[in-house]
Amino acid sequence: MSLRARLLLVIAMLSATYLIAAVLVVRSLEVELISQVDARLTALPQTAGGPPGRVGNTSGSLQMNVTDSEIENPYSDFYIAIVTNAGVVEPMVAGNLDATDLDLAALVLNRGSSSGEVFYTVTGANSGDRYRVLTVGNDDQQGILVAVQSLRDVDITLAQVRQTFVIAGVVIAVVVVLAGFWVHRLGLQPIAKVTAVADAIAAGDTSKRVDVSDTVTEAGKLGHAFNLMLDERDETEQRLRQFIGDASHELRTPLTSIQGYLDLYKQGAFRESEQMDDVVRRLSAESTRMRAMVQDLLTLSRLDEHPQIRHERVDLMQIVQDAAMDARAVQPQRKITVAEGAAHVCVVGDPAQLTQLVGVLVSNALAHTPVSSAILLAATTTKSTVLLTVTDAGPGMDEAAVAHAFDRFWRGSESRSRAQQGGRSVGAGLGLSIAKSIAEAHGGSISLHSSPAQGSTFTVSLPAA
Repeated sequence: MSLRARLLLVIAMLSATYLIAAVLVVRSLEVELISQVDARLTALPQTAGGPPGRVGNTSGSLQMNVTDSEIENPYSDFYIAIVTNAGVVEPMVAGNLDATDLDLAALVLNRGSSSGEVFYTVTGANSGDRYRVLTVGNDDQQGILVAVQSLRDVDITLAQVRQTFVIAGVVIAVVVVLAGFWVHRLGLQPIAKVTAVADAIAAGDTSKRVDVSDTVTEAGKLGHAFNLMLDERDETEQRLRQFIGDASHELRTPLTSIQGYLDLYKQGAFRESEQMDDVVRRLSAESTRMRAMVQDLLTLSRLDEHPQIRHERVDLMQIVQDAAMDARAVQPQRKITVAEGAAHVCVVGDPAQLTQLVGVLVSNALAHTPVSSAILLAATTTKSTVLLTVTDAGPGMDEAAVAHAFDRFWRGSESRSRAQQGGRSVGAGLGLSIAKSIAEAHGGSISLHSSPAQGSTFTVSLPAA
């Protein structure tokens, strides 16, 4: 059952409950008011032998001790009479009731001659008003005492109560309709839009989005979150397609070189030993390059899965000093220094990954800056954070390059993306992505500050041990 159907069912149940409650209240009130009228009628014949104006059954006969003025009293609510066995009506108290509106003789004769009190509710023949009638028989069968009171006040009261319930019902219905419209507009309709968009996406139209007019209501927040989820999914798919395309392009280059050398060999080239040695050297270099690229891809894949890393106390300063010594061994002519600071700067993490992180940053500086550019490494600690910085005095990068520096398979401008040896491209643009993933896996972050002709500074922030 849909949410809209459930809402309509609840409204119908509430309406039925209100209607039943109104009927029960009106019926209960009617019974109570008529019972009060019955009590007044019953009190009349129980005052036998009282002062004038009272009805009584004395010495086995029905009599009424009233004066002529009381008989014609227009302010009395009662009509009291004795109906003889012959069907003659002898009024005792006429009051303001129209006796011609009721055929008391026929009513009493149809009742029979049994003794005791009997109540009736009858409708007037002319006016249509209701009357409450009490008949009291006597033991000697001389006649039947009849007491009548109009139920006009009771009917007026009941009509007013019914009118009140009707007005209240109309007001409640209007409120319920407005509330239902409000719930439908702010709750059900946005959910229906989300459902329609989900169905369209399931059918293959991935461009659909939920039209969100506000983000205050829960349904609006749901639609906004749904759109964000779709945008992130599309962005993820786009990155995946870009990643696959870039990986294919990067892998195709060494594979094309290897395939070209093999085809030339099949055609009879490289028969001399010197030529063969050079071909083998080139094939080995391309395979090494391809192997390193695949290894980087595997590393990124593992880091993307958020694996459980080792948690050991690691001296980051020792890793920095080792990285500096390795860099001096690779490029002894370059000035590489480690800033003075604490003898030990400790963090908690995986020693191998942290070593790889520092190595990536140092190798990036070595590969993308001239040999004449100095490199400065530093590790400092605060109360809760350890900062690792790698600064080079190279050509620097512009804002666009800084924004994409950590993207996978991205390489910067010509001055930073080419090695200083023959202009060959170095790496596949995965190193900084790996460094970023390692930093985030350790609960830290990495940032880059650079500008043209001002060099570049990579800053890694890690939780202190």
